[in-house]
Amino acid sequence: MPARLSETYQAGDRVEIVLDIHGSPQWLAGQVAGLQHPGLWVRLSGGSMWFVTNTRRIRPVRDNTGPESE
Repeated sequence: MPARLSETYQAGDRVEIVLDIHGSPQWLAGQVAGLQHPGLWVRLSGGSMWFVTNTRRIRPVRDNTGPESE
C-alpha cells in the first residue's frame, strides 16, 4: 500500500501539484500549508489554496542545483 500524503509530506515542504489549465495538465509550485485527513492543503505562489488527496497529483519540487544544472 502506498504511503499516505501525511506520511510523505510535512507542513512547509515545497511541492508541485498538477492542475488542468485550458485543457492541458500543468505542474505548479507551492508549499504544503497543512495536513487534514485524508489529504493536505497546498498554497500556490499566487496565494490560492488547493486540497490534494491523490498522490498522483503532487510531487516534491525537483532540486535543480545538482551537477547537471551547471
